[in-house]
Amino acid sequence: MDLSRMTISARPRSPWESMDLGFALARTWLGRLWLCWWLAAAPVALLSLPVLHQRPDLWLLLLWWCKPAFEAVTLFWLSRAVFGEQPGLGATARSLPQALPPRLWPQLLWRRIGMGRSFSMPVTLLEAPRGAARRQRLQVLGTGAAGWLTLVCVHLEAILWLSGVLLLAFLVPAGLPAPDLQAAFTETGSAPYWAANLLVVLAMSVVAPFYVAAGFALYLGRRTELEAWDLELAFRRRHAAPRGPRARAIAAAMLLTALLLPGTGAAAAMTPAEAKARIEAILAQPDFGGTREERVWVYVGDDSASSADDDGATALPAWLIQGLATLAKWVLVIATAWALIVLTLHLLREFGGPRRRGRRPTSTGPPGPVAQTSAPAEPLPANVPAAVHELLAARDVRGALGLLYRAQVAQLRARGLELADSATESECLRAARARTEPQALTRLERTVRLWQAVAYGHQPVDTDSVAALTRASDSASADDGHG
Repeated sequence: MDLSRMTISARPRSPWESMDLGFALARTWLGRLWLCWWLAAAPVALLSLPVLHQRPDLWLLLLWWCKPAFEAVTLFWLSRAVFGEQPGLGATARSLPQALPPRLWPQLLWRRIGMGRSFSMPVTLLEAPRGAARRQRLQVLGTGAAGWLTLVCVHLEAILWLSGVLLLAFLVPAGLPAPDLQAAFTETGSAPYWAANLLVVLAMSVVAPFYVAAGFALYLGRRTELEAWDLELAFRRRHAAPRGPRARAIAAAMLLTALLLPGTGAAAAMTPAEAKARIEAILAQPDFGGTREERVWVYVGDDSASSADDDGATALPAWLIQGLATLAKWVLVIATAWALIVLTLHLLREFGGPRRRGRRPTSTGPPGPVAQTSAPAEPLPANVPAAVHELLAARDVRGALGLLYRAQVAQLRARGLELADSATESECLRAARARTEPQALTRLERTVRLWQAVAYGHQPVDTDSVAALTRASDSASADDGHG
């Protein structure tokens, strides 16, 4: 798989955006994807027709059950078209043994009714993991959007089928006998019933390219997100860029600067073993995750099995059976109504509807960028403003802003705010807004904004702005001392 030949932009996408990309791919190659589906479906339909010509319902059930095999051929062509190769219909026909591998059989047996088939099929057929490796791979890549995709495509097939049946009925000119719509749904073996079944197969063939392409786009989106394909392509383009004499001179100057300036040559002089040990030490900190133990109660059944004598069993009265059946019916009705209400509320929250206030989402990912993560924070100098001015005089704007930011965080802690060593700039600002006066909060926001521009954005910052911010912080500290 050559990522440089991808015909789509490799970047992180949400599941819904990935499905939208899949639908766009299906629209672009709809004719070829549709022919690939029929390339596998037509032989099955024609060969089974002489055997099941009196049972069109069984013939339709057979085609519906074999849909994973038809979709595998479509996926085979699509997986190559996305990476710059578009085989013709003849080449695809010759590749049918490769497109229909033996590992497809589980998709036609116990995995046939899986709601996430569109997403699991690329993993199964393209990566070919087996057993526990396949389950672990799907657990890592898995997304719940594949089930919603299956549900939407099933409804699209039903809408197309019903629309086709009604269209045939409405196209009959006035004065001619109209087709019997009831026979199209109930009378097995009649001409309207056969026409309705053919429309079902046609609807399946039209929706299948969109279903397969959206599932494949979901698969590509998850791999792009987990394996950072966009960063890999960016590094490849940067490495492959032409380097003239000017580029080589700039690279040599940067290397010389890194070796001469204090503190910048440490990373270059670090050995791989030292770098690995430093990374492991950072990852071992509690801020990067941990484990916890939970205990739950699990019902394991009765210790002793009970047996009953069929001869001594007495039949329940009819009124009791009817009452229990009525109770069970209303319990199911209430449970179904409650499930629909919960599903509706979930969809409203999912698609931007009214949200419940007063609850903030809990972040489970890694912490954001912090000012000090590679080593413990150094003690602050006795005269912070003087030290900041010395760093500005030495043209070390990054060091000056870092020292000023650390000093303001120390002032927050001195006022009683509890801040972890791994707290991000956003967390510090959020904590300061609750217990800090407006002027001090404004200074902190300006400091954070300048620090982020220098540290993460690598943008030039005027030393006069830093000096003015230092004087404001110095005067504020003096006022606090007099108070």
